[in-house]
Amino acid sequence: MSQHPVPRFKGFPENDPAFTQIPEAFFTQLLEQINDLDQLRLLLYLFWQSGQYHDQVHYWRWGDLLADPALLNMLGSENRLQLALQELMAQDVVIRAEIEYLAETYYFLNTPQGRAAVVAIETGEWHTPQQDRQPAHLPDPTPNIFQLYEENIGVITPLMSEILKEDERTYPAPWIREAIQIAVTRNVRTWNYVQAILKRWHKEGHKNDQKRKDDSQDPERYRKSWLKNE
Repeated sequence: MSQHPVPRFKGFPENDPAFTQIPEAFFTQLLEQINDLDQLRLLLYLFWQSGQYHDQVHYWRWGDLLADPALLNMLGSENRLQLALQELMAQDVVIRAEIEYLAETYYFLNTPQGRAAVVAIETGEWHTPQQDRQPAHLPDPTPNIFQLYEENIGVITPLMSEILKEDERTYPAPWIREAIQIAVTRNVRTWNYVQAILKRWHKEGHKNDQKRKDDSQDPERYRKSWLKNE
């Protein structure tokens, strides 16, 4: 596989309602104590996953963590995941309790809810759900234009790399993915064909274009909040 540039972050998407709540103590007390990237990544992952279970006690088993390929890919190996978890437990950021009759260890964030759950397990008041929950997994990262080209069209030459960079700057990522899919479906695996589709959409408009801008995401609405004396 050829080398290609690491894609630059294009900004958070419009109309994305998904936010992850992080306790203020993370910033005021804990963040300066974290000096390991794996530890930080795992903790942010646990915060994210906690938000996926709004009405349930947030717990993890070792198998839950291993079952998410995106987490393992992010940390690089099972051993690094284990070390990061051990570091979080050593700092009491993550706490655990053993459920002997299940021969299972449950991990919790050290929150009021997590501490109450550990006490419930230790005093025998914990009721394991009859139906095992399905752990939330991180969504697969969206492939960039270079990956899409290599997977669907062919090897990237230096000249093609420059063309792809320019097209990535010119056209929205969803357009590029859809145009490549159309080319693959029609068995016309050339970038000229993909470009022809993109140019037509750029000129005539895409059939799924959002015609009205969401006012709540319009930067112009907030100009006075960051431009003084306007």
